[in-house]
Amino acid sequence: MGTDGYLHIVAQQPTAATATYTSARLKSQGLFSFMYGRIEARLMLPESQGMWPAFWLLGDNISTNPWPACGELDVMEHIDGVTPPLYAGGASLGYDWYQSSIHGTNLSGGQPYHATGFSAGAWHTYGMIWSKGQVQYYIDSPSNVYETFTPSSQAGTWPFDQGPQFVILNLAVGGDWPGAPDTTTVFPSTMLVDYVRIYAN
Repeated sequence: MGTDGYLHIVAQQPTAATATYTSARLKSQGLFSFMYGRIEARLMLPESQGMWPAFWLLGDNISTNPWPACGELDVMEHIDGVTPPLYAGGASLGYDWYQSSIHGTNLSGGQPYHATGFSAGAWHTYGMIWSKGQVQYYIDSPSNVYETFTPSSQAGTWPFDQGPQFVILNLAVGGDWPGAPDTTTVFPSTMLVDYVRIYAN
């Protein structure tokens, strides 16, 4: 916790001469989980090559029903959008987007959110409304749902009515999606968390 009252998840490169990085993942596995309701987090994200902040959930049954069968709900993931390229209508989104998605057995879906004036480097509230047979994602207000998933809208096995899920906040460095850090990457890079809140339906 920083002196500013926010949780700081910080990615660092302890020695500039090596490709060794430190960061953190916080999870409520074994401590807290829930099924159905509304969850949101107010976050400020780093915008730098190789940074991969995420706010997501996994099924409590992951130890007996391994991923992806346990189900994964990604409320927010963000990479720089340039390496590798991510395009909407043929134009690079740069930093000004994020993505929500769902994953299960033979099940994968999600489209990036981007809008005029949106900046992932500013404070935003990222949320999910979860009810039986439906998952919805929103930005800044539950009235601003931008993506809805149901079993009938997706191929594959729908795992999101089988039990509770636990919560994860993390800042990954590198990986197949964002690519590795490069000479432009800023260290330390910080994901700020103001709050995580859960509301019953």
